Order: sequence, then structure tokens, then C-alpha cells
Amino acid sequence: MKIILLDNIPKLGNIADIIDVKSGYARNYLIPQKKAMFASKENIEYVETRKSELAKASSDEVAVAQEKADQINGSSAEIKVQVTEEGTMYGSVGTREISDALSSEELIVDKSNVVLPLGPIKEVGEHLVTISFHPEVNAEVNIIISSE
Repeated sequence: MKIILLDNIPKLGNIADIIDVKSGYARNYLIPQKKAMFASKENIEYVETRKSELAKASSDEVAVAQEKADQINGSSAEIKVQVTEEGTMYGSVGTREISDALSSEELIVDKSNVVLPLGPIKEVGEHLVTISFHPEVNAEVNIIISSE
């Protein structure tokens, strides 16, 4: 399916690029999120006339995300968990617990921004966690998991 991008999307393209993607990806994600439009003649002309406005809006989003990332980058939070006698955790620590711990430190982070590529944390200790505010802007925080 041919679409025209309304935003810079990593590994896909830049504003006003006409690309071919799978129809499900376009209909279920890109178009509802207002990141793309169907590539009709009218839409292509519309995007070409508004290209500078779209680029400015995109750069403003990146600037806001960078400001949030600078505020939170390098900070740390502690999460207390129950452990067995051998020192292993009962359960795991996921995105919700990490966002709640950062919120208690007055650092507002949505759980959808927390990136755990290897899945939930299952070990006691210090862990570097990536917080993604924008596809181009990331911050790292130190999460300390200790026993109660």
C-alpha cells in the first residue's frame, strides 16, 4: 500500500516520502496515529504545501522530548521487592513498577516510555533502563532493586 509520511519515522522515511508498506501497518498504526496518509494526488499536493509546517512541528516534538530526557537522564530510583532466603526475587519488576518508582522521585514517566528489551527485570541489583520519549530521543536511568 502506498502512503505518504507526515512525520519522520526511523527505518521507514522522512516527511513527504512516498513509501510502500503492508496494508495492516498503514491502516492499523500509521494512519490512525496521524503519521501517514494514503498516497492520492490530493494528499500528495496537500503534504507538499504543508511540508515546512510538518517539519517544524516534528522538530518541536523532538525539542520537547529532549528537554524531558535531559531532566531525567542519569537519575536513579529504588524499588524494594520481596526475595527468598537465597536472595532471588519473587516475580519480576516491569514497566509499571519502574514508572511508579520514578514518579515517587518526582520524575513523571509514562509506563509506555520505559523500554525493557530483555523483558521484566528478574534479578536484585542495579540496572540501567532506557526511557524513550521519542523515537530519536532516549534517556537512561539507574534502577536499584533491593530486598525489603
